Amino acid sequence: MSLFADDLTCFLRNRSSYDCLQDCLSAFSTCSGLRVNEKKTEFFSIGIKKLEREIYSHEFKTSIKILIGVYFDYNNVSRNKSNFDSALKSIKKVLNMWKWRGLTLMGRIQIVKSFAIRKIMSKAGLIPLSSEFIKEINKELYSFIWKGKDKIKHSALINDIEDGGLKMLNLESMISAQRIICLKKYTENYESP
Repeated sequence: MSLFADDLTCFLRNRSSYDCLQDCLSAFSTCSGLRVNEKKTEFFSIGIKKLEREIYSHEFKTSIKILIGVYFDYNNVSRNKSNFDSALKSIKKVLNMWKWRGLTLMGRIQIVKSFAIRKIMSKAGLIPLSSEFIKEINKELYSFIWKGKDKIKHSALINDIEDGGLKMLNLESMISAQRIICLKKYTENYESP
């Protein structure tokens, strides 16, 4: 469950978790006088298990946006377009804004770390990224760092300073770590007592 202002996103495992949520929201409504806007409530089935949709009182959508700006969609192409095209545009815009400043190599790496990579990491833990998209982002990042074509291998730039590198972040490793963190949080929340 995640909350932001008056938005609530819940991931439910089965019918009993749905019933538990309904009871919780009903008790909250009784105590606070607030209630769920049923017209705005949307359902989206994640995974391969087919739900018995007729037992739920809400319509199931084929595409849904949750409160942190992540789109879930059954169509891979439209899901990736919704989630990552805007992130790529935003990364390009930020890098273009800094491109004309007289930054050192270390300064450009710091801009990438501070402003560019964070634009996709929140989504990368929830939605799988295609290898083509990761290559495209890396191309933009390294083109900004080197002001054109790569001068050395990415692996050398990623190394620690003591090992001759400049501590550039490894995007693939960060995405893998983000997925592990999200999976760990998910499994901790749903382990049986």
